[in-house]
Amino acid sequence: MKKGLLSLIVLLSVTLFLIGCGTSATTPATSSSPAMSTTVKTTAATSTAPTTTAAKTTTTTPAAGPKYGGTLTVIYDSSPAGSVGYPPELTSDATTAPQLVIEPLLKENNKGEFTPWLAESYKLADDRMSITFTLRKGIQFHDGSNFDATVAKWNMDNQIAAKKTSTWASVDLIDQYTVRVNFTKWQNTNLSGFSGATSWMISKAAFDKNGLDWVRQNPIGTGPFKFVSFLKDTSFKTTRNTNYWRKDAQGNQLPYLNAVTFLFITDPVTQESAMKAGEADMLTVKHGSKVASDLAAVGFTVKSAAIDTSVLFGDTINADSPWSNLKVRQAAECAIDRDAIAKMGYGFWKPAYQIPGSADVPYDPNFSLYRKYDVAAAKQLLTDAGYPSGFTTSLIACPFNLNQDVVVAIQGYLAKVGIKADIQYPDAGKFTSDITLGKWKNGLVYEPIAGFPNYMTIFSALFNPVTNFHPSWLRTPEWLAAYSAAMAAPAPDAKLMRAFTDLMVKDDSMIPVNEGGRGWAYMSYVKDIGVLETQLPPYLNFENGWLDK
Repeated sequence: MKKGLLSLIVLLSVTLFLIGCGTSATTPATSSSPAMSTTVKTTAATSTAPTTTAAKTTTTTPAAGPKYGGTLTVIYDSSPAGSVGYPPELTSDATTAPQLVIEPLLKENNKGEFTPWLAESYKLADDRMSITFTLRKGIQFHDGSNFDATVAKWNMDNQIAAKKTSTWASVDLIDQYTVRVNFTKWQNTNLSGFSGATSWMISKAAFDKNGLDWVRQNPIGTGPFKFVSFLKDTSFKTTRNTNYWRKDAQGNQLPYLNAVTFLFITDPVTQESAMKAGEADMLTVKHGSKVASDLAAVGFTVKSAAIDTSVLFGDTINADSPWSNLKVRQAAECAIDRDAIAKMGYGFWKPAYQIPGSADVPYDPNFSLYRKYDVAAAKQLLTDAGYPSGFTTSLIACPFNLNQDVVVAIQGYLAKVGIKADIQYPDAGKFTSDITLGKWKNGLVYEPIAGFPNYMTIFSALFNPVTNFHPSWLRTPEWLAAYSAAMAAPAPDAKLMRAFTDLMVKDDSMIPVNEGGRGWAYMSYVKDIGVLETQLPPYLNFENGWLDK
């Protein structure tokens, strides 16, 4: 089981896909929770492109409606490392470019609302132990083969066989266009499994004809764009699917764009230079990054959401660990100046005093359970805990979405009160094996807690008491009761989610440090692409996007 779920850990840590989330509904679910708030930074002239490319955009009269044509070029900061076409193997950033080609049964927006997609409708059983999908008729894959229940079952059976769906027990074929998925148990994170990569549908005919190795590098889906080529660390190219099954509200054929190309550029300086030179139309950016700030300053529209909070949590399960002592944890919270750290986010960040990010549904704008920055109080707490001269520990930095400047700042704040922390920068594999799956002694971990429309998704993966990931982090009986209540609710409940995250702040089992998240910087002529409207920031509504130039 751990091997099968390992990819989910990486996936959540970089705020991309994961199975989970849901409500009980037969039509798109509604939500009483507030919509995701966002940070938007532009210059006053947000209707024009950067000055370096203004000549390309300011001479065009704005269109009355969507235009057909053009190629959208997108810069993404990480390239798929392996498969781009076989959904059970698609993890982390490998899911971002293939979203152009492969589609799910449902789509989820940033409010946790679901829209039937390849499914025409769905119905959750009264006992919430199964869900039945009625599929759309007349949809074809890019190779001309038909999408139906047999193909849908085959795709979902592959996910079960790969152990990527811990709450899916089996899939029943009801008729040619109806399938039922049976659950091993109910948790309100179940439904999102049908809006992410675990329900992505590829052509069974292409698999049967060409084999797994071919499919891994040749995605054949039903999406608005057809696969053209993939060069690792370079590009992912697509062209318009002229037979796409969706039309716009006026009955016009989608998509509008002729093509979409992803360019994979990891270096922030190169990313920024390429955008300013007009070599791309969109760039994924980290919330509170220098690149985001620089591009906003020269006229790009920049939208990002604080859906992550990077937190500190220590070895609390071992009695001989200083971090098992409540007063030590309280001292660490008092030692860190989070107002100063927020200023490191180039005007995007707010101080992080609670576990949910300021764009997450459970976020409480009136939260008051935190301890303020107070060096004298921190030193006194350490003395009361039996460490008047401080102690030595390790500060283990999670490599996913890492801001090393913040880690160094934390080290400095802890040193001022006597806690001498040796920073460790493990790579992704070592962090997963040693921290996520293994135990650690006398260590303090710095890790992002990624936000999803259903906030239970991240905790059901990273801190689930059954899987026991992060096993050196103690799950108290009080926390387990609050977590279980939030997970078992028929639908995501912001009050219940706050209840268990509040406990973590009250006993300092997790100490919020700084905001994080993802977003986009883009030219003003990029229209209706769905920035921050989807389940997670890396996903866009490419079928609706168009270029006003």
